[in-house]
Amino acid sequence: MRLDSLRYKAHFVFLPTLLIGILGGMLPPVASAQGMMGHPLMGEEAVATGTDGTIYVVASPVQRRMGPEFGRVVLFALAPTTFRVLWRYVLEDEDLVASRPVVGADGTVYLTVSETMEFGPPLDPSTTLRNARLLAVREGTLKWTYEFDAPFASHPALGLDGLIFVTTSAVGPVGMSGPWTFSRASFFALEDRGTSSSVRARLDLGPRAVSAPVVGSHPTLQWAVYVTGEGTGMGPGMGMGQGTVLFIIGPDFRVTPVSLR
Repeated sequence: MRLDSLRYKAHFVFLPTLLIGILGGMLPPVASAQGMMGHPLMGEEAVATGTDGTIYVVASPVQRRMGPEFGRVVLFALAPTTFRVLWRYVLEDEDLVASRPVVGADGTVYLTVSETMEFGPPLDPSTTLRNARLLAVREGTLKWTYEFDAPFASHPALGLDGLIFVTTSAVGPVGMSGPWTFSRASFFALEDRGTSSSVRARLDLGPRAVSAPVVGSHPTLQWAVYVTGEGTGMGPGMGMGQGTVLFIIGPDFRVTPVSLR
């Protein structure tokens, strides 16, 4: 068997520090078994509460035997006083890494998921990075899914008017021989339309590793979303030496970048 015909699977978590270390050079061939367990995103909260007190938990339940739920992450809804399971939603695929959940005013739970990535030699045209997705779940039923065009997505944040904010990062080689680095970061504002979603805004944040969005107050705006970006990689335009940038995004989706040096 030719070595360049091998395919590897690797799990990556959306933690900029970890990814910068991994992706600063060529992506390493990390081998793993098929059907690894899905799990909540390590280092993030896995619990959220609704306005009525319902507790929502993203969990990896005990895997006692092979079956249709083996290796899948489950979203639980628990009664606040008895902790009885009101409903559960099992993610459709194995090997998913799930973000922290956030809960809308009507009880819809939003979370992002990333899948196992398959890749071969860096210039192999069959190299693929599976895209992250945003899920909207209500009362144990999937309302809709939005697929991003990048493999890494932050946990969602909710705006005062119900908009859903997510940042994404894509990776790719700097040149024909690598190394791999962050090639594009984006900010999304999405609207829940019941059975589907619509994109209200998409902003290009450049070749950076970006943080999750934070919604907060602003002295002259109704609200603002704050995102930080770290320049990474090597070569012209790839963020080398740019340091940290604070992006301030207002209700009109204009971006004010503030360089922190």
